[in-house]
Amino acid sequence: MKKFVLGVLSVFFTLHTFGSSGDSLQISLLTVLPRSNEVYTIYGHTAIRAHNPSEKLDLVFNYGSFDWSEPNFLYRFIKGETDYYLGVHSFDEFEYIYTMGNYTVIEQVLNLSPEEKTEILQMLFYNALPENRRYRYDFLFDNCTTRPRDIIERFTNSRIVYEEQKNPTTFRTLIHECTKPYPWMTFGIDLVIGSGADSLISLRQEMFLPEKLMNALETAYIENDSIRRPMVSSTQIIIQSIEEDNHSGNLWFSPMVAGICLLAISLILGICGMIYKRRFRLFFALLFLAAGITGCIIWFVAFFSIHPCTYPNWNVFFFHPLYFIALVGYLLPKTYRFITWYHWINFVLLSSFLITWPFIPQEMNSANIPFVLCLWIGLGLPIILRRSHRLRRTKGRR
Repeated sequence: MKKFVLGVLSVFFTLHTFGSSGDSLQISLLTVLPRSNEVYTIYGHTAIRAHNPSEKLDLVFNYGSFDWSEPNFLYRFIKGETDYYLGVHSFDEFEYIYTMGNYTVIEQVLNLSPEEKTEILQMLFYNALPENRRYRYDFLFDNCTTRPRDIIERFTNSRIVYEEQKNPTTFRTLIHECTKPYPWMTFGIDLVIGSGADSLISLRQEMFLPEKLMNALETAYIENDSIRRPMVSSTQIIIQSIEEDNHSGNLWFSPMVAGICLLAISLILGICGMIYKRRFRLFFALLFLAAGITGCIIWFVAFFSIHPCTYPNWNVFFFHPLYFIALVGYLLPKTYRFITWYHWINFVLLSSFLITWPFIPQEMNSANIPFVLCLWIGLGLPIILRRSHRLRRTKGRR
């Protein structure tokens, strides 16, 4: 907090003293390239640097700050009510942190007029005030990258023209490119984001990712009547990582491999169950417990959260809280006769969606299939055993 206050005071002092030296003020976009050494670094990061040597000003404004210790942080994060805030640091502090973290940072000096640079700095100062620095974070539409972009666009007095988009893509595709080293993270994200993430997006929407914004600004220009000037006057690497990013996904423990192994166990138990007339209650009860918990998360995010692109989500038909009914049926055998209808309905539902899988209007993660088949077996086994029991009873009466 002390450094933040000092930073704000420094900006306040500068705003009242650099009026005649606006030409020496430099506004830069700092892009921290993604690294796959940690989950939270795979998307990269964006910040704004304000540097005025004549006023001894060199600050970095970072819209990506948050506080893990806030009450109910995890619940608010899942619901989409996470508040981020604008942090202000000296450039020396920023440089030390990202050098020690072995990141690569690229600086793009923006080709702005003195008035435009002054207005941007004033807005950054205004946003850094304690009563203004918090904002409701939105991963796709209002994050630490879109905020700097919006400020730059707002206070550039002429029109910014971006290069024409060549290959339209989707939010899901871009997220997959970032999460590739973490297959379980990819799998989890695919479970909670819905069909809205599969629509083609514009170039400007792609800029929720730091590298996309950096690349777009590199080829953009500022147009005023017949006068054009490049958006970026110079680009340089100010921090260079000294180690290669060699992290690759663990293919031996990917969701697909785990799902296939679980499916093999389910098949073996299912066959043995039909032969020996056993239900293997504990195994399938745990399976339905996991499916029920997963379903609760997916349904909560789809129907109650304010995250973008989470509704409609076709995964709600594969994983849902109603699996707790099957869990009760396996744990309390005497309840089988009362929930047979549930097994039949869900069994038919899963069968229908597995058959129509290629036609579902949402890009589904293929690793879903073995897990869904495990549930399909768990639902089908008691139906077969109950039917077999009835046939035996009928024959016995005859």
